Amino acid sequence: MLDGMPENLRRWNAATLAMQLGYGGMKIAGEISGLSPPTIRKARQELEDDSVDWDGERVRRPGGGRRRIEQARPEVLDALKKLVEDETAGDPSSADRWVNRSSRKLAAAMKKLGHSISHVSVIRLLKKLD
Repeated sequence: MLDGMPENLRRWNAATLAMQLGYGGMKIAGEISGLSPPTIRKARQELEDDSVDWDGERVRRPGGGRRRIEQARPEVLDALKKLVEDETAGDPSSADRWVNRSSRKLAAAMKKLGHSISHVSVIRLLKKLD
């Protein structure tokens, strides 16, 4: 039942169950939900403090997660630009341009240059170069 829920609802449901069960409820709620006791404790605190945003669209706080590679390491964009400079084909005056190497081969070439980057990030950065 909890598998299809967003993580915040899973956390709050487990905390509600733990509060309803009383003593030992944290352990039982953790076993049922698969969540760790600190996660359930945090959710319980959120429920008790009434700091739960029930109508919010976000599951996580803004700013969470890994920063994009071009933000963390701005030199990657320049390195990719130099790499594809000689391999770009098409009409330079229009948007009809392409690169003669696959995104996976470009990612491997970037790795050889010392920049660990995924082929998905290569595609996103190539779109930025246009």
